[in-house]
Amino acid sequence: MARRSTRFTEEDFESLEGRASKTEQKKAVQRMAALGEQLAQLNVKQINNLPVEERLIEALLDVRAITSGEARRRQFLRIGKLLRNEDESVILSYLTPQQGAKKTAQLQRWVDRMINQGDPVIKEFMKAHNAAEHHPIRQHILRIQRDINKQVSEEELAASKLKLFNYIQQVALISDQ
Repeated sequence: MARRSTRFTEEDFESLEGRASKTEQKKAVQRMAALGEQLAQLNVKQINNLPVEERLIEALLDVRAITSGEARRRQFLRIGKLLRNEDESVILSYLTPQQGAKKTAQLQRWVDRMINQGDPVIKEFMKAHNAAEHHPIRQHILRIQRDINKQVSEEELAASKLKLFNYIQQVALISDQ
């Protein structure tokens, strides 16, 4: 087979930049399933008041009646799949009161330190939170640093930082289980 005569361009890499690998997608489903477990621990009234689709509320209520370990695992995977259609920040804001304001402020300090200091702080965070993964954190930070260098608008920069904070918050919720 002939080798490719042209070299890859920057545009080739930029088109792939936003995509997640299959492994990252699977781990995202696992994180969402773990968030589903956190949501299932809420009482019935809180579940019914969640600002989410009716199918998700029904799935969260159904999991209470399931006793088989394998069936519960599959139900939580289903819940994780349904959670992907919901606004991540709304779900996390609903679970945040369980963490408390002190924990939220601590996580925000982690985010700020990661952006400013990079890999050493990421490794420190990963030691403290066993559900954390280096690659997604690093990708979020690189995106934020690229946005800072491009001098994008404050709204776009805030959106990038919010994505990192949401990921960090998910990891913290899952690690605290």
